[in-house]
Amino acid sequence: MHESIYIAASAGIKQARKMEMIAQNLANVNNTGYKKDALVFKEMMPPFPPDSGFDAGKNALLSPDKSNKNVSYVGITDYYTDYTPGEFKKTGGALDLALDGEGFFKVQTPNGSRYTRNGNFRINTNNQLVNQNGSQVLDRTDQPVVIDAPGAITIDGGGNISAGNGLSNTQVGSIKLVRFENEKSLEKMGDGLYRQIESEDNELEAPETKMHQGFLENSNVTSVEEMTEMISTVRMFETYQKMIQSIDSMDDQSVNTIGRVG
Repeated sequence: MHESIYIAASAGIKQARKMEMIAQNLANVNNTGYKKDALVFKEMMPPFPPDSGFDAGKNALLSPDKSNKNVSYVGITDYYTDYTPGEFKKTGGALDLALDGEGFFKVQTPNGSRYTRNGNFRINTNNQLVNQNGSQVLDRTDQPVVIDAPGAITIDGGGNISAGNGLSNTQVGSIKLVRFENEKSLEKMGDGLYRQIESEDNELEAPETKMHQGFLENSNVTSVEEMTEMISTVRMFETYQKMIQSIDSMDDQSVNTIGRVG
C-alpha cells in the first residue's frame, strides 16, 4: 500500500483526537472552574526512535523500518491544560468562593487528597465545609474546615473564616490554598478535581491568590472559539479523507491499466 495513505490516515487520526478534546471542552463550558485542554502538533520524520516518548502520540500506522525517511508524519507531542483564569460570576452565596490568581482549594475525597478551582461549597450535617459531592474542604493544617458558630459567615481574601453579627465576629477556621511549580503534575479526575501524580511535598503556598466571597469562577472555555476550531478540524479531517480516497483511486486505476496493457 502506498505510504501516503498511511501519512494521511495518521493525520486524520490526530484530527479525530483533537475533535474529542474540543467536544470535551464544549461539554464542560458551563462547569464552574473548568480548565480547557489543548494539543500540540509537530512534524515528525521517520525513523522514529523507540524511546522518543512520542509512540502513543504519533500513531504512524506504518512500522519505522518500512517508512520512507524523506516523508513526515503528524505527531502529537504534548497534551496540556490551559489554567488561564475564567471570568467571575456573582452569586451572592456566602459559601461561594472564586480564586483570583493561581492555585487550588484542597479537598479530601474517599480516594485521597484532590485539588479544585470549583468553590461552590456548602456545610454538611457535621458542620464541615464540603463541595457539592460531599468532599471535605481542608484547612491549613490539612484538617476538615468546621464552621460551628452562629451568625453570618464571612470569608476574607486570605481564606480566614469568621462568623457573627458583624459587631463581635469569631474566627472559626481558614481555608487552605495551594499551588504547584509544575502544573503538568496534575491529572484531571472528573467533577472538577485534580490529582497530584507526584508527591504532595510539591505543594506550595499561594499567598498572592485572593478569595472572593459570593462569586464563582466560570470555565475558561469560549464556546465561539471552540466551535470555530471544531469547524476547522472537521474540514481538515475531510481533506485527509479525500486524500486517501484520491490515492486509493489512483492506485486502482494504475492496477487496472497495467492489467490491460499486460
